[in-house]
Amino acid sequence: MALRKTTASGRAARALPLLVPALLLAGCGTKTPPPIANIPAPLPENIPHIEPPPPPPPVMIGQHKGEDLWHLRSGLNVAVLLCQGADNAAMVASYNRVLTTHKPLLAEAAQIEVNLYKAKGGKKWQDAYDDHMTKVYNAYSGTLTREAYCSRSKAILTEAETAPTIAFNDRATVMLWELNKAAGLPDPDGKLARAAMAASTMPVTATGTAAIQPTAYGPANTGTR
Repeated sequence: MALRKTTASGRAARALPLLVPALLLAGCGTKTPPPIANIPAPLPENIPHIEPPPPPPPVMIGQHKGEDLWHLRSGLNVAVLLCQGADNAAMVASYNRVLTTHKPLLAEAAQIEVNLYKAKGGKKWQDAYDDHMTKVYNAYSGTLTREAYCSRSKAILTEAETAPTIAFNDRATVMLWELNKAAGLPDPDGKLARAAMAASTMPVTATGTAAIQPTAYGPANTGTR
């Protein structure tokens, strides 16, 4: 397209055609696109994606089977305080029945936990134990999946309050694993990656009515800490 330019005398002067774009285009070489690869025939079989099954519950999560049980009690203790709703009264009553029904077992678990810290903490074992339990409680109380956590806690309490002591002890690690998953806490204490490392050195054998291996430890407080 040619442009016309009006001069001062009013006459239209014929301008030269715009050649710049054409020159620029002329300087650009045209590249040949690469050939499209042929798809082999017949087409490969379409295999649907299958999600791998979830990993099985660990044999043990903490340093000792008794520690798993004590952590479970701690997580359930937080649940009855945190899960304020229509089911709260029933959960509190169920939790209290668990403490009463399994009092000897829980006392043994509490003492096992204390002695684990006495054995490695020296004179400062109490501080180490308190820091450890604070982390556990804070992890559960800070869960971001409260609805799932509360629902799973209620189910575990219902099962635990009617379970025989040996069955409750045997199920403690699985219950803790389920509770941690529901709370979104794969490692609430920062130490659960050591799962089952102590299983071979600290075996637990049910004896009589007590499911945790008897020890020389004295009575323990089964309070909230």
